[in-house]
Amino acid sequence: MVIMGLWFLGDDGITRPLVTAKVFGADGKAHDVPFLVDTGADRTVFIAGLLEKLQFAENDADPGYALQGIGGSTEFVVVSTVIELTCADGTPARIRGQFSALTDPAATDLSILGRDVLDNFDVVTSRRRNEVLLLAGNHQYQVT
Repeated sequence: MVIMGLWFLGDDGITRPLVTAKVFGADGKAHDVPFLVDTGADRTVFIAGLLEKLQFAENDADPGYALQGIGGSTEFVVVSTVIELTCADGTPARIRGQFSALTDPAATDLSILGRDVLDNFDVVTSRRRNEVLLLAGNHQYQVT
């Protein structure tokens, strides 16, 4: 399985590795979501705007847990849903789970694909070659 992302130039002038996926809401509707590929993030996190669109009953996070980043801690809830990535051959790769969703719209402007999802793949982010790849199954890479 090969999932192809891209290097995206943001409004801030910084180019970042992104993968687009579908996230399914409570009504079953799929929402196209650009995710920052972040191998340093422990968890996948949805932005607050996506949380609104998904319309799930929110589950409070367990006491004592926090989402922390460079900017400090931020409030979040947990939602159960499916993230669907599209393989290069057009087949879907679905990941069902509980994901964090931010409640503060100012916390970040990109949803984050973290290691809870990325650990299912070999992740290749090559800025020089302009490639963002998630590989699994019989697909692999070789360094020569």
